[in-house]
Parts: sequence; structure tokens; C-alpha cells
Amino acid sequence: MGMKRREDTVEGFRVLTLTYRMDELPSEQRERLKEPFEKYRAIAAMYYWSKRLGLEEGVEQALKRAREELPSYWRKALDEESPLYAFSELEKMRRPRKHVLKLPLTEALQVRQQNEKPKNGALIDCKESKLVIYPGNGVRIELPIPKRALSWLKEKEDEVAPLTVHRTVRIQWRPERAQALKVQIMLRVERPKPPRPDPKEALLCYVDVNSRYGVAVVFAAYDGQRVKVFETPKFRPPNQGRRLREAAKRERAAARGSKPNVNYALARLSKKFDASGWVKATTARIFEKALEYAKGRPVWVNADIPDDGTVRGSRLQRTLLSIGRAAANLAAWYGVYVTFQCHSSHRCPLCGGELEELKAKRTRVMRCECGFREDRDYILFYHWLRALGLPLPKHPLATLPNDPEA
Repeated sequence: MGMKRREDTVEGFRVLTLTYRMDELPSEQRERLKEPFEKYRAIAAMYYWSKRLGLEEGVEQALKRAREELPSYWRKALDEESPLYAFSELEKMRRPRKHVLKLPLTEALQVRQQNEKPKNGALIDCKESKLVIYPGNGVRIELPIPKRALSWLKEKEDEVAPLTVHRTVRIQWRPERAQALKVQIMLRVERPKPPRPDPKEALLCYVDVNSRYGVAVVFAAYDGQRVKVFETPKFRPPNQGRRLREAAKRERAAARGSKPNVNYALARLSKKFDASGWVKATTARIFEKALEYAKGRPVWVNADIPDDGTVRGSRLQRTLLSIGRAAANLAAWYGVYVTFQCHSSHRCPLCGGELEELKAKRTRVMRCECGFREDRDYILFYHWLRALGLPLPKHPLATLPNDPEA
């Protein structure tokens, strides 16, 4: 975003992504859309690298070319005073962002909120279930929207009512990679930064992100006498090893002549391991469950995210570390207080002694000489409660499967 946000506010986003085949568009629309995209990519590349290298003359030349060659709405992506500015964090990045470097897009279009007909921008026609985009240069594009997508948009806006939701549409097109048009409908809400709640009055949610399992969560609350634990779910990322084995199996079958086209295509799909969707869906489930248990009370989420060195080299490295970003975004969207404190799983929360790990097939059970026994993924929750000044619940929080001493 180009406009500066006040320090006492936070911004949360939800994004709906739709993909359309370019050959589904009328040829005239496709050609008229192609021209501004090609011009924008070249101008944005000059602007980006000039900014990175501190070349003021290059920036001025890029802006001059934009004024001469681009439709007015496209130029807002290069305007630092516009909320559609696409390079707001460029100077802070150690390396270019993927979408900025490849410049697949680049324009964000303001969605119509009333009944006026925009010359530039986009609007959603709910009656006919279609998205109408005016990317400038006289181009009008109509794209169908599934009814479930419209329901999702309405559901997300209702979640933050009565706050105002700002909606924009972002178009991405990589003509050198695939003839597909990627459209993202972005919902943005700005709200006051949530204050630190009283731990005795709040719904407490502890999220432990670890490299061996995935994500372990504890939902609890103080009932006046003790801490009551509602649920202790665990979430495992998609199994990449299984996907790679499936890909190898498909490739062997294709090499033997068994449906080579189909098996090679399925093998390529199996190798494309992208857990970003799992991260977003899992984090959303955690926050929705926390709000459900809260029943109107304030919510305090603590995400124990491992540092980069802890998970370096793990196949789940990027997956696990991205959960922190997803949690911060959803906390801003829902108005939830979130912290990122880390605690030890090797020290007993009762006596402070060193814990010993017992061998078990599916659960890492930790034991102390004082008699404390617990699943290692939940020990951090005890230390957090102690730091908040709350009494510790009975242990273990859940039945320990395959406990050697059970």
C-alpha cells in the first residue's frame, strides 16, 4: 500500500484468487489487454531497478514513459501517494519479491461501491455472477464468478461488520509462462490496534509450530479457579514425501509405456509441492475456532514460531515460518491480540528440572523426576500460563497414546 498507516492501527487482508484461460476471452479483448500489459511490464521493470539502484534519472524516465504510454489507472501503481502503489516496501527487501521481479502484474483496480459506471476499475455484478473489469484503454472484460466465491466474499465482509471493507481487484498475467489470467479480489480492513487483554478474562490460544509434526494448538480459558482446556488439536502439513513417491511411480509407469501423457502430467503435478494453501486454511481454522470458544470474550493468541536456524534444511521450513505472517494478518483482520513468544520444551514447568524424552511411536512424551508427564508439543503452553501468572491445569492435557508408562 502506498498510503502510510497510523501507528495505532492495524490492517488485515483476505484474498480470493480466480484463474481464467486467456483463450476464453474474445480475441479483440485479448489483444487490447495485451498491449498495456507489455508496456507496463517494461516501464515497471525500469522503475523497480532504478529505485533499487538509487538512479533518480531512471525513476524520472520511467514515470515519464508511464505518463505518455499507460492508461491513467495503470499509472497509479507507480504513484507513491496512491493506495494502489505497488512498490511500497521495495527498499526494505533483501531481494525482489517474486511478483515484483517477474512483474506478472501490477495493477490494482478500485472496485465500484455505488451505482456509477467507472471508466477504469472493476465492479461485481452479483445478479449475473460476473466480474466486470475496466483496465483502461477502452477495454471491458467480463469474467464469471462462481456463486460460492460470492458467498465467501459476503461471509468475510460480515465477519468484520460494521467496519468498512476496502475492496480492490488485482490482475496478473504471465504470457511467457501460461496463457492464464489470474484475478485476485482483495479485501482490506483497518482497525485500532487491539489492546493487551486480561489473561483471566480472555480466551487463550497457544499455537506451537514445530518442524517434526506441524502445528499443535491449545484452546483454554481461566474459569475463576483453574485453567480449563477446551481442545488440543494438531495439524499436519501435506505429506511431501508421499507425493514424491507417487510422482516416481507415475514416471516409471510412463516409461514402461502405460498412458505416458497422463502419467507424466500427473507426475509433474505431484512434484509441485506448495503448502501455502494449507498454511492459510489451517491458520484460518485456528482463529475461527478461537473466536467460537471465546463467545464474545477477547482472544489472546500466542504463536510459538521457531527461528530460521531451528528448521533450516527442513522441507517444512518455508511452510512453518509462513504461519507467523498468516497469524499476524488474521489477528489484524479479526481484531485479535497476538504475540510471538517462545518457551522451552526441555524444562519442567512444575519444578524447573530437565525433562527426559520417552520413546514412543507417535507422540513425544516428556517426563520429569517430579512426576510430570506430558506431550512435548503442549509443554510450552504450561510455561506460557506460568508467565501470565495463571494456575497450571492438570496434566496431561490429553490422553498420551503409546505412553510407555501409561
